Amino acid sequence: MEDLWTYLKEEYGKGRPIVLYGTGDGADKILARLEEDNIEVSGVFASDGFVRDRSYRGLKVESFDALTSRLTDPVVLVSFGSSRPEVISAIDGIDSRSECYAPDVPVCGGEVFDKTFFEKHKNETDEVYSLLADDPSRICMDSLIKARLTGKISYLHDAECTPDDIFSLIDLPDDAVFFDLGAYNGDTVREYLSRFPSIKDIVAVEPEPHNHKKLEKTASEISSGRDIRVISFRALISDSCHESSVTASARGRGTRGDPSQAKTIATDAVTVDHLAEITGLVPDLIKFDIEGFETAGIRGAEKTIRDHRPIMRIACYHKSEDIFRIPLEVLKINSSYRVFLRHLPSVPGWDTDFVFI
Repeated sequence: MEDLWTYLKEEYGKGRPIVLYGTGDGADKILARLEEDNIEVSGVFASDGFVRDRSYRGLKVESFDALTSRLTDPVVLVSFGSSRPEVISAIDGIDSRSECYAPDVPVCGGEVFDKTFFEKHKNETDEVYSLLADDPSRICMDSLIKARLTGKISYLHDAECTPDDIFSLIDLPDDAVFFDLGAYNGDTVREYLSRFPSIKDIVAVEPEPHNHKKLEKTASEISSGRDIRVISFRALISDSCHESSVTASARGRGTRGDPSQAKTIATDAVTVDHLAEITGLVPDLIKFDIEGFETAGIRGAEKTIRDHRPIMRIACYHKSEDIFRIPLEVLKINSSYRVFLRHLPSVPGWDTDFVFI
């Protein structure tokens, strides 16, 4: 298989039905990519319990059994993402019964990681591979690239690790300072405190208003009666301080404002270096999970990275180029880091992070 998209075009040309497992934003992105090759899907199905009486893009949402009773030998494309064990188990169940793939369409837009993209950026990818600090990182990167090119779910499983595997890489001093960038409702603040009780000061940043209110509540609960300070900001992380906006959402982790969206909320963009200056805190650990703006966030942390070399955990699955651009951006600022790559179970290959030690 050259890549998944070439394979789908070939199989469609032979008359094989292409079907979607799931609906929503992921399915929209996959359909957009299929339309580039004039591929029409023949059906949509959902997991048992989610079928109901509904349709998607003019196609009735069916059960897998109903769909396979009318279509012979379909190619199944997983059209949603999840890290929940029971959902991954359901996907594996479909994979065992039919030819099934998990296309990797970028969470935050941009180019799809297909054969053309891979060949265009092979030198950068090879360079990062050569810089990885251990065998698990190299296995992870090799497996993730194969998963992105082929859509094969087995490669995602080959890349998996556990949360303990990630946290074991991190060693913090007493009275540590933690910057949580993309703190959502405070869930990761609690997680890191449970892992590292030596943390005493936390700067937590979340742009989406609904999530930030929950974050403030979490910060108050954590600080109450304990020798821990949590400072929360409703802001975006970027490479400069400027006025920006977010699209308000009561669901999930907020998104950056889009001029085509009618409802946006003014939100300041700030840099890590600015946060360090105004709080007087130098981070020992920074977690970046900022919806595709990780590279900009790194540039906005240049002084902090250069002068203080904090441990960093940086999400690298929002855009196709993250797998090579993020480490190269960090090492351009400070070349002394050891670079690790880890992937927690998810389909497609989300929950993937570089850890810089």
